[in-house]
Amino acid sequence: MKNKKIIISVVTLCILLILGFLRWDNLESEPSVNFEYKYDRWTGQKWVDFYPPLASSNSMEFPLIYIDEISQDDINKYLGKHALSGELVNKWIERTKFTDGYLGLLFMNIIVLIYSCFRIFVLKRKNT
Repeated sequence: MKNKKIIISVVTLCILLILGFLRWDNLESEPSVNFEYKYDRWTGQKWVDFYPPLASSNSMEFPLIYIDEISQDDINKYLGKHALSGELVNKWIERTKFTDGYLGLLFMNIIVLIYSCFRIFVLKRKNT
């Protein structure tokens, strides 16, 4: 019975890790040095990493709403429009909820696995 908890925890941990690795899909688009497009499979939302030309390696990340690609000239207009409407914040909140839920499940699973191993291996040795 005690080994069953460990097996379930290990299987669940593996599933959670696989889901974490499969969350993001890098999308191919026009060759552009300044933009990297990716798709969040959990939320069904397309995101873009924008690397401003004068910034070394710092990027801006934001969701693409109602469009598939964006040009460098349209960024300020796009961000202003969607920030004022609240859509950008809603997409960030949705993404954050999924991420926080995932991390919570992952953390709980690791704690259960450590506790189960501790009970089986450490307390078993004390009783013998």
